Amino acid sequence: MSTDASPHPTPGLDDPGAVSTLGTLLVAAGYTADGLKERLGVDGELHARASDIPVLLQRVSDGKPVDTLIRLFFLGDQVSWQDSAAALPGLDPDRLVAAGVLEAPGDDVRATVRLVPHKDVLVAYEPGAEPPEGSHLLANMTVRMHFVSALQAEAATGMHALLAARHTDRAVAVEADARALTLIRLGALLNALDNLEAVEGEDLEPIAGHSYGLIVAGPPRVLSPDEDDRADTRCRELVKEVASHLSEGGFAHVLVTLVLGTGEDWWVPLEQWVAGTGCDALLLLEGEDDPAGYAAAHADPGSLARWTGFLRDLAADRVASGAIVLRRRSRGTNWARHEVIPETEIGPAGDQIVRTFVNHDLLASLPTEDQLLDEVLAVVEPQRIEQIWRHKDEGLELESARVRLEWGLGFSVGVDAYTIELLARVDGRRRLRDLFTEIARESQLEEDSVARAGLPAVRRLLELGFLARAS
Repeated sequence: MSTDASPHPTPGLDDPGAVSTLGTLLVAAGYTADGLKERLGVDGELHARASDIPVLLQRVSDGKPVDTLIRLFFLGDQVSWQDSAAALPGLDPDRLVAAGVLEAPGDDVRATVRLVPHKDVLVAYEPGAEPPEGSHLLANMTVRMHFVSALQAEAATGMHALLAARHTDRAVAVEADARALTLIRLGALLNALDNLEAVEGEDLEPIAGHSYGLIVAGPPRVLSPDEDDRADTRCRELVKEVASHLSEGGFAHVLVTLVLGTGEDWWVPLEQWVAGTGCDALLLLEGEDDPAGYAAAHADPGSLARWTGFLRDLAADRVASGAIVLRRRSRGTNWARHEVIPETEIGPAGDQIVRTFVNHDLLASLPTEDQLLDEVLAVVEPQRIEQIWRHKDEGLELESARVRLEWGLGFSVGVDAYTIELLARVDGRRRLRDLFTEIARESQLEEDSVARAGLPAVRRLLELGFLARAS
């Protein structure tokens, strides 16, 4: 592996055909998210930290074409010109050298960019760079329905704009850095996306007067003493700016960092951030750290005291990170609700996000909770029920039970035996009232008491997307 630390040339876009062909050949060779995980023996998110690269290189040393491509474009290794040509049939590596995607030290070639597959797109980064913190959470929680237009604010290398271009008519990425703009345009060529536009500019000034059905923003959110602009301040400003560019009925997703004072509930500042935006809001907490813990997670060992002092000067009791999902709704009173993201693997959650908004609208539209009894609901799959039973003198006794979503944000809800009975009967055809009547009759209990005991659980299951109104 090369240790040359000289600056890499900026890829040119003079030969777009070569870049597009490279993208096609990479995918055909198995250079995909699943393909790289299989070859590198990686579970979860794809990473290639400097300390891991020697071991990862050993796992792709068989000489297969996909191994050569992984060494070259993912692990940053030098390979011979002949090996690169064999791995890219029909594409002369010299064309990629001329385009600035490869450089040729001696008889070898090496990549001037790092290509990371995420879902169904290839994203171009600086050599050795990793996706920004929170990128995978943001990508998984983004709503993936069709939109006419989409925007990625503070786009960096444009991962979310690339993903959005797959399901929108037009995607725009706004970024101030010229090198990052080139990487976005390179990504568009690699993925054959002619509906993505990379726009140079600070903040959202270049798209003043325009609105979008989908907006995604992952601003730098590490609160550091070395940055002139505080990350929490920028996040708060960006939420307001994004909301002002959101089309009616559209969704925006913004990663956030915030400073919390002693005894302050994490959602209270976020409710203030979204107030008056004309949007409904789902506030999500990813995690919290005290100043020492936050400094340890982000600072070099020699800077811990300086970082901790900086955070204490801000009167920070904790630093929280999370996300805000906005939906513009001009009619009626806007609402905000909050949830904690479970500490589990997060999967695609766009449909779940939409369902939580739709379900909250349903619940807010009912004058009384009793009217929920006349609704016909359906169970959203996949989910599972986990039960703990204890041996008692009289036999087995149910100690606790939880119903857990097996996809998306992975929420779970504690339930009792009657709620389990209810979930087993929800079939998308019968009213809740009829299901509670059936359970009461079989259990020899009063119908009204069973319904009143079960409605709070039904409400919670709707809020988190376990249930949906039957179509």
